[in-house]
Order: sequence, then C-alpha cells, then structure tokens
Amino acid sequence: MVSFDTVKGLAIFFAPIIIPRAISFYRSFRTSLRQRPPPVPLSTYATRATNILFFAAFTFLMLSLPLNGYPQPNIFQLTSSRFTTPTELLFSRLARLRPQGTLTDDDLLLKVKFGSPAARRLYLRFGSDPLLSCTYCSNDSPQSFILYYLPFHTLLPHLIHLLLLGLSTSAPLVGRQTSKWRNKFLVAAIAFSILDISIISTYDSLTGKSATMHDRTSTPRSLHNTGVTTRFLALSIFDAVCAGLIYLSDTNRLFYTPPSTAEQAEQLVNAAGTALASATSKLHALSVTRNAVVRDKALRARDDAYWRTVVAMEGFPTDSSSSGGGSIWEEEEVVRAMTRAMNNSQGGKGGVDVVKLGADANGYVDGVTAGLELADNGAK
Repeated sequence: MVSFDTVKGLAIFFAPIIIPRAISFYRSFRTSLRQRPPPVPLSTYATRATNILFFAAFTFLMLSLPLNGYPQPNIFQLTSSRFTTPTELLFSRLARLRPQGTLTDDDLLLKVKFGSPAARRLYLRFGSDPLLSCTYCSNDSPQSFILYYLPFHTLLPHLIHLLLLGLSTSAPLVGRQTSKWRNKFLVAAIAFSILDISIISTYDSLTGKSATMHDRTSTPRSLHNTGVTTRFLALSIFDAVCAGLIYLSDTNRLFYTPPSTAEQAEQLVNAAGTALASATSKLHALSVTRNAVVRDKALRARDDAYWRTVVAMEGFPTDSSSSGGGSIWEEEEVVRAMTRAMNNSQGGKGGVDVVKLGADANGYVDGVTAGLELADNGAK
C-alpha cells in the first residue's frame, strides 16, 4: 500500500503546480458564468445531436443487460462451483440446470475443453466462444485467443460507438456550434477503447500473484461477462454525458464562448443578405401591384383621380385647370384650425405635439428607407 510519507511527498511536489492552475480555472469558470448570456432554447441542430446520443445511450444500456442469453452465464457461478471443481461434477451440476436435465452440444464440447486449468482460465477471460469456435487457438498461446476475441467482442462495439459520435458531431448534420465538441468526444472515446483493449489483453485474475487461495477455493468471476456488462454500461453513460454537455453549451448554461470575428462577420453577412432579400421581395410586390393598377382601367382612373386631388391640395395647377387656385392649406378655416392646434400644444393643454410628431415622422421615414443607402452604395 502507498504510505503516508509518499503521499505527503507527492503533495509537496505537485501542490505548487496544481493549486495555482486550479484557482485560475475556478476564477475563469466564475467569470464565464457571470458573463454568459441568458439561456436560450435548444436549437434544432443540437436537438438532432442529442437525439442520436440518447438513442445510442439507450441501445448500449439495453445491451448491458443479460437479455437473450448474451453473455452466457458463467457456469462456475451458475453451478456455485470452485475453480478446482472436477469436470464431471461441474457438468453434472450444469446438466441439472438444463432443460430436461440434458447437456447441450456446446456444453459437451466445452466439457472436453475443460480438462486443463489453462482452458478454464481462458474460459474466464474470453468466454466460451473462443474455446468452441476458434480453429487456430491453442491453450499454450493466450495471444491467439486475444487475436480472435478482440475484433468482434471489443473493437466492434467501440467502432460503432465512434461512428455514432462522429454522426452526432458532424457539422453538416448538427451545425457548427455542436461540432466543436467533435475532437474532445472522439479523443475521449479512443482513450476509453485503448483502456478496454489493454485490460482484456493483459488482465488475468487467476495467474501469477493473483492466484491466491481465496481465488482457488471460491466461485471465480468471468472477466468476459463482467467486461461485456461494464463496457456497454460505460458507453451508455459516456453518450448520456456527451448529450448533457451539448445541451448545456447550446443553451448557454455552461461552456459559453463568445463568437469569433469570423463568426460575427458571417452573421452580419447573413443578416444583410436576409434584409436585401426582404427588400427585393417588397419591391417586386410593389412592381406587380403597380403593373396591375396601370393595366386595369378602373384602378388606373382611381389612381389618377387620387393624384389630381393631392396636387390640388398642394396648390399646383392641374391639366384641367391651368389657373390652379390656392392650396387647401391656405384656406382660412384650415389656417385657424392649425393655429389653434399649435397654440394648445405650446400651452400644455393638449393638441398636437409637434416635437413628438416630428420624431415619429423621422422614425417612420428611417424605417421605410432602412438599408437603401447600402443598396445604393452597392449599386454604385
């Protein structure tokens, strides 16, 4: 066991390095929490990613359960037998648990293989499939069993997991904001697969110093069965954590990073393009409406009458009346009404607020003509 002096020496050596970094990380984390924007709903792109990850997590969780006889139960635990139990006694106990008290063909073939302790150790490490199906494996060469076991029992689940992670962090499918987790998730998944492969390749609980009297006299556990359950359960938790990280970052609850200069420029370009498309559609609708008015006699007559009335109100001469007369704004009643309105607004007794009216008019004009300067400069 590790002594207290060893722990104390390691703490004294690493504390000056770890403690300042931990304090800096804590401060930056608090700063990011204070400066983060208000939470937003989960985007459509991030929803796709979380759906894929939750589907993967649910699938791996179901595979971790001993459903449909996979993995097959460890016959030592199934029969409550020790590692050194004689083969005949072990399989006679197993026969009582089988339907109709008869061993299956696989049981009979496995019984022949169980003649040596090496075969039993290989069974506990890799399960019954390599012992029954591998044609080039030898009890004297555990490496041959590793070569047979790893591709389909260990590598295949991790490759499927990497494929699902790559799909859930693909920029065309889930957007650029979610795809920023791609490298982190894939590196963590690859590290987990390397750890799993190293454990399967090197760990043997019944060899060397681990082969204690307790291991020999108690019911041994199967590394294959434990590995299958633990592997799929760990993959399920891994995908659930990845989905949670995507949710927290996409809703600005954690891990918020302000957009870069390139992203801000792209947002401005997208906004300008949207505004230009909206203005173009409005101008097109105005052109269609104008064409419809001009082509219809009744609408054209009403339009001409309207503009003749406007010209007459402004006091300009029309084609039908060259004398023109005075403007409607110059009539005595109109002048008196405007004078009363102006006096009331200046005296604070109600009426028209000229300042507010001018501000509203300026705002209306600015809203209508917004973006026309940019369009004019682009045209030039």
